[in-house]
Amino acid sequence: MTDRLLSLVMLAAAMAASPAHAETVKVGRASIELPEGNWKALASSNGQDTVDGNGTGGALPTETRSFAFISGGRVMAILYVDSSKGGGIRVNWANTCTSNQNVHALNLTKDPNALECIRASIPLKAELYLKRAMPEVLSAMESQGLAVPPAMQSIGVTLGSSGGTSMHVNLLVVPGFLGSQGEEVSTFPAYLKPGQLVWARQLAAAVKGSVYSMSGSMTLPPLAFAPHLTSSTSR
Repeated sequence: MTDRLLSLVMLAAAMAASPAHAETVKVGRASIELPEGNWKALASSNGQDTVDGNGTGGALPTETRSFAFISGGRVMAILYVDSSKGGGIRVNWANTCTSNQNVHALNLTKDPNALECIRASIPLKAELYLKRAMPEVLSAMESQGLAVPPAMQSIGVTLGSSGGTSMHVNLLVVPGFLGSQGEEVSTFPAYLKPGQLVWARQLAAAVKGSVYSMSGSMTLPPLAFAPHLTSSTSR
Protein backbone atom coordinates (compact mmCIF):
# COMPACT_ATOMS: atom_id res chain seq x y z
CA MET A 1 0.00 0.00 0.00
CA THR A 2 2.82 2.38 0.93
CA ASP A 3 4.61 1.65 -2.35
CA ARG A 4 1.39 2.30 -4.32
CA LEU A 5 0.82 5.64 -2.56
CA LEU A 6 4.44 6.63 -3.19
CA SER A 7 4.06 5.74 -6.87
CA LEU A 8 0.91 7.85 -7.15
CA VAL A 9 2.63 10.82 -5.48
CA MET A 10 5.60 10.53 -7.83
CA LEU A 11 3.27 10.30 -10.86
CA ALA A 12 1.36 13.40 -9.76
CA ALA A 13 4.61 15.31 -9.27
CA ALA A 14 5.86 14.30 -12.70
CA MET A 15 2.59 15.41 -14.30
CA ALA A 16 2.76 18.77 -12.54
CA ALA A 17 6.33 19.29 -13.70
CA SER A 18 5.73 18.31 -17.32
CA PRO A 19 5.29 21.10 -19.88
CA ALA A 20 1.78 22.11 -20.94
CA HIS A 21 0.61 20.51 -24.17
CA ALA A 22 -1.11 22.24 -27.06
CA GLU A 23 -4.85 22.56 -26.64
CA THR A 24 -7.51 22.64 -29.35
CA VAL A 25 -10.52 24.89 -28.80
CA LYS A 26 -13.74 25.13 -30.79
CA VAL A 27 -15.04 28.56 -31.82
CA GLY A 28 -17.98 28.52 -34.23
CA ARG A 29 -17.04 26.26 -37.14
CA ALA A 30 -13.32 26.70 -36.41
CA SER A 31 -11.08 24.31 -34.48
CA ILE A 32 -8.02 26.20 -33.25
CA GLU A 33 -4.88 24.57 -31.89
CA LEU A 34 -3.33 26.95 -29.36
CA PRO A 35 0.44 27.07 -28.82
CA GLU A 36 1.76 25.17 -25.83
CA GLY A 37 1.51 27.08 -22.57
CA ASN A 38 -0.89 28.20 -19.88
CA TRP A 39 -4.14 29.37 -21.48
CA LYS A 40 -7.20 30.40 -19.47
CA ALA A 41 -10.67 30.68 -21.01
CA LEU A 42 -12.23 34.10 -20.46
CA ALA A 43 -15.56 34.99 -22.12
CA SER A 44 -17.84 33.49 -24.76
CA SER A 45 -20.94 34.73 -26.56
CA ASN A 46 -23.08 34.26 -29.67
CA GLY A 47 -23.85 36.91 -32.26
CA GLN A 48 -24.18 37.51 -35.97
CA ASP A 49 -22.59 39.32 -38.89
CA THR A 50 -24.99 41.34 -41.01
CA VAL A 51 -23.92 40.89 -44.62
CA ASP A 52 -24.98 41.54 -48.19
CA GLY A 53 -26.11 38.10 -49.31
CA ASN A 54 -27.10 37.74 -52.96
CA GLY A 55 -27.97 41.44 -52.93
CA THR A 56 -30.84 40.85 -50.47
CA GLY A 57 -29.00 41.04 -47.17
CA GLY A 58 -28.66 38.36 -44.53
CA ALA A 59 -27.14 37.39 -41.20
CA LEU A 60 -24.41 34.89 -40.40
CA PRO A 61 -24.53 33.35 -36.90
CA THR A 62 -21.18 33.65 -35.10
CA GLU A 63 -19.52 32.58 -31.87
CA THR A 64 -16.96 34.64 -29.97
CA ARG A 65 -14.47 33.29 -27.42
CA SER A 66 -11.49 34.82 -25.66
CA PHE A 67 -8.48 33.41 -23.82
CA ALA A 68 -5.57 34.73 -21.75
CA PHE A 69 -2.02 33.44 -22.18
CA ILE A 70 -0.11 33.39 -18.88
CA SER A 71 3.68 33.18 -18.58
CA GLY A 72 5.96 34.11 -15.72
CA GLY A 73 2.87 34.65 -13.57
CA ARG A 74 1.56 37.44 -15.81
CA VAL A 75 -0.89 37.89 -18.66
CA MET A 76 1.25 38.13 -21.79
CA ALA A 77 -1.48 37.95 -24.44
CA ILE A 78 -5.24 37.98 -24.86
CA LEU A 79 -6.69 36.03 -27.78
CA TYR A 80 -10.08 37.12 -29.13
CA VAL A 81 -11.73 34.98 -31.84
CA ASP A 82 -15.01 35.57 -33.65
CA SER A 83 -15.95 32.80 -36.11
CA SER A 84 -18.97 32.07 -38.27
CA LYS A 85 -20.90 28.93 -37.39
CA GLY A 86 -21.58 27.96 -40.98
CA GLY A 87 -21.77 29.29 -44.52
CA GLY A 88 -23.60 28.54 -47.72
CA ILE A 89 -24.72 32.07 -48.53
CA ARG A 90 -23.15 34.16 -51.27
CA VAL A 91 -21.59 37.19 -49.59
CA ASN A 92 -20.23 40.47 -50.86
CA TRP A 93 -18.00 41.72 -48.07
CA ALA A 94 -17.39 45.42 -47.50
CA ASN A 95 -13.62 45.78 -47.68
CA THR A 96 -12.60 48.37 -45.08
CA CYS A 97 -8.93 47.39 -44.87
CA THR A 98 -7.34 50.82 -44.53
CA SER A 99 -4.59 52.28 -42.35
CA ASN A 100 -4.77 55.31 -40.08
CA GLN A 101 -2.38 57.04 -37.69
CA ASN A 102 -2.90 54.36 -35.03
CA VAL A 103 -3.33 51.22 -37.12
CA HIS A 104 -1.25 49.75 -39.94
CA ALA A 105 -3.38 47.68 -42.35
CA LEU A 106 -2.43 45.26 -45.13
CA ASN A 107 -5.02 44.20 -47.70
CA LEU A 108 -4.15 40.66 -48.84
CA THR A 109 -6.82 40.13 -51.50
CA LYS A 110 -7.80 41.59 -54.86
CA ASP A 111 -11.13 39.75 -54.86
CA PRO A 112 -13.86 42.43 -54.55
CA ASN A 113 -16.19 39.96 -52.83
CA ALA A 114 -13.75 38.66 -50.24
CA LEU A 115 -12.02 40.17 -47.22
CA GLU A 116 -8.46 39.42 -46.12
CA CYS A 117 -7.01 42.08 -43.88
CA ILE A 118 -4.14 42.31 -41.39
CA ARG A 119 -4.21 45.11 -38.83
CA ALA A 120 -1.53 46.01 -36.27
CA SER A 121 -1.88 48.88 -33.82
CA ILE A 122 0.29 51.20 -31.80
CA PRO A 123 0.75 50.20 -28.13
CA LEU A 124 -2.56 50.84 -26.38
CA LYS A 125 -3.60 51.57 -22.81
CA ALA A 126 -4.86 48.05 -22.31
CA GLU A 127 -7.53 48.51 -19.64
CA LEU A 128 -9.09 51.47 -21.44
CA TYR A 129 -9.07 49.58 -24.74
CA LEU A 130 -10.72 46.51 -23.19
CA LYS A 131 -13.31 48.64 -21.43
CA ARG A 132 -14.34 50.20 -24.74
CA ALA A 133 -13.87 47.33 -27.21
CA MET A 134 -14.15 44.12 -25.16
CA PRO A 135 -15.90 44.83 -21.83
CA GLU A 136 -16.83 41.16 -21.41
CA VAL A 137 -13.13 40.22 -21.59
CA LEU A 138 -12.22 42.81 -18.97
CA SER A 139 -15.01 41.58 -16.70
CA ALA A 140 -13.85 37.96 -17.06
CA MET A 141 -10.26 38.91 -16.23
CA GLU A 142 -11.36 40.82 -13.14
CA SER A 143 -13.51 37.91 -11.95
CA GLN A 144 -10.54 35.53 -12.32
CA GLY A 145 -8.12 37.89 -10.58
CA LEU A 146 -6.01 38.40 -13.71
CA ALA A 147 -4.15 41.72 -13.81
CA VAL A 148 -4.43 43.65 -17.07
CA PRO A 149 -1.00 44.73 -18.39
CA PRO A 150 -0.52 48.51 -18.59
CA ALA A 151 0.04 48.46 -22.36
CA MET A 152 -0.77 45.98 -25.11
CA GLN A 153 -0.55 45.96 -28.88
CA SER A 154 -3.27 44.63 -31.17
CA ILE A 155 -2.34 42.32 -34.06
CA GLY A 156 -5.28 40.86 -35.91
CA VAL A 157 -6.66 39.25 -39.04
CA THR A 158 -10.15 39.59 -40.48
CA LEU A 159 -11.11 37.22 -43.28
CA GLY A 160 -14.37 36.49 -45.06
CA SER A 161 -14.99 34.20 -48.02
CA SER A 162 -17.52 34.73 -50.79
CA GLY A 163 -19.13 31.49 -49.59
CA GLY A 164 -20.19 33.05 -46.29
CA THR A 165 -17.56 31.74 -43.87
CA SER A 166 -15.60 34.25 -41.83
CA MET A 167 -13.23 34.67 -38.91
CA HIS A 168 -11.76 37.57 -36.97
CA VAL A 169 -8.73 36.87 -34.77
CA ASN A 170 -7.30 39.61 -32.57
CA LEU A 171 -4.22 39.00 -30.42
CA LEU A 172 -3.40 41.61 -27.79
CA VAL A 173 0.24 41.27 -26.76
CA VAL A 174 2.49 43.04 -24.28
CA PRO A 175 5.38 45.13 -25.60
CA GLY A 176 8.25 42.74 -26.20
CA PHE A 177 6.28 40.39 -28.46
CA LEU A 178 8.88 39.29 -30.99
CA GLY A 179 6.65 37.70 -33.59
CA SER A 180 8.29 35.21 -35.96
CA GLN A 181 11.63 35.04 -37.70
CA GLY A 182 11.68 36.01 -41.35
CA GLU A 183 11.80 39.00 -43.65
CA GLU A 184 8.98 41.47 -44.18
CA VAL A 185 9.07 43.13 -47.58
CA SER A 186 6.33 45.71 -47.08
CA THR A 187 6.92 49.10 -45.51
CA PHE A 188 5.61 49.54 -41.99
CA PRO A 189 5.65 52.17 -39.21
CA ALA A 190 8.35 52.35 -36.54
CA TYR A 191 6.07 51.04 -33.78
CA LEU A 192 6.00 47.60 -35.47
CA LYS A 193 8.78 45.03 -35.43
CA PRO A 194 9.40 43.14 -38.71
CA GLY A 195 8.85 39.86 -36.88
CA GLN A 196 5.39 40.98 -35.78
CA LEU A 197 4.22 41.40 -39.36
CA VAL A 198 5.83 38.09 -40.32
CA TRP A 199 3.79 36.50 -37.52
CA ALA A 200 0.66 38.33 -38.69
CA ARG A 201 1.10 36.93 -42.21
CA GLN A 202 1.45 33.44 -40.74
CA LEU A 203 -1.75 34.02 -38.78
CA ALA A 204 -3.51 35.23 -41.94
CA ALA A 205 -2.46 32.07 -43.80
CA ALA A 206 -3.75 29.91 -40.92
CA VAL A 207 -7.06 31.78 -40.75
CA LYS A 208 -7.50 31.56 -44.53
CA GLY A 209 -6.87 27.82 -44.41
CA SER A 210 -9.59 27.49 -41.77
CA VAL A 211 -12.16 29.74 -43.45
CA TYR A 212 -11.79 28.03 -46.83
CA SER A 213 -11.69 24.47 -45.50
CA MET A 214 -14.52 22.07 -44.63
CA SER A 215 -13.01 21.22 -41.24
CA GLY A 216 -12.24 24.75 -40.08
CA SER A 217 -8.99 23.52 -38.51
CA MET A 218 -6.07 25.87 -37.94
CA THR A 219 -2.99 26.23 -35.75
CA LEU A 220 -2.21 29.55 -34.09
CA PRO A 221 1.44 30.48 -34.78
CA PRO A 222 3.77 30.18 -31.74
CA LEU A 223 4.11 33.17 -29.42
CA ALA A 224 7.63 34.44 -28.74
CA PHE A 225 8.49 37.18 -26.26
CA ALA A 226 11.69 38.86 -25.09
CA PRO A 227 13.32 36.43 -22.59
CA HIS A 228 13.14 38.76 -19.58
CA LEU A 229 9.34 38.97 -19.92
CA THR A 230 8.73 35.25 -19.49
CA SER A 231 10.86 34.78 -16.37
CA SER A 232 8.85 33.75 -13.33
CA THR A 233 10.86 36.26 -11.29
CA SER A 234 9.86 39.20 -13.53
CA ARG A 235 7.26 41.54 -12.11
